[in-house]
Amino acid sequence: MSKRIAVFLQQQRLEAWDGGAKKFAFDCVTGDRDHPTEPGLFQVIRKDRLHHSHTYNVDMHYALFFTTDGKAIHQYHGVLPLALVRALKSGSDWFGSHGCVRLTEADAKSLFDWTPLHTPVQIT
Repeated sequence: MSKRIAVFLQQQRLEAWDGGAKKFAFDCVTGDRDHPTEPGLFQVIRKDRLHHSHTYNVDMHYALFFTTDGKAIHQYHGVLPLALVRALKSGSDWFGSHGCVRLTEADAKSLFDWTPLHTPVQIT
C-alpha cells in the first residue's frame, strides 16, 4: 500500500501521501497537555462516517480510528473555529483535543473518502 498519513505535532499539520505524491496538506489540532496525541506509527483500524463519542458526548464525523482506545482523525465540531483553537494551542498546551487529530469538515470528509483501512498513520 502506498497511501500514508503523517501528522506533525509541532506544526499542527496533517499530510496525506500516495507514493511520492502529496495528496493533502491540512491544518489540524491534536491533543492537549492532559490528553496528548502520542507519537508513533499506527494504522487506520476502523472507519465511521457519523461516529458519536459516548465518552465525551460529541460528534466525531468522518472518523479514522488509529488506536484501540478511541483516538481518531475526525471532524472538529467545537464552538470556536478550528483556526482559532489551533492559534490558541500554539501559545499554550492547555488547548487541544483528548488525543484525537481534528480537522475541518471539508478536510475530514476528503481524507475519510481517500483513506482505506490499514493506511499507515505516522505521528511525529
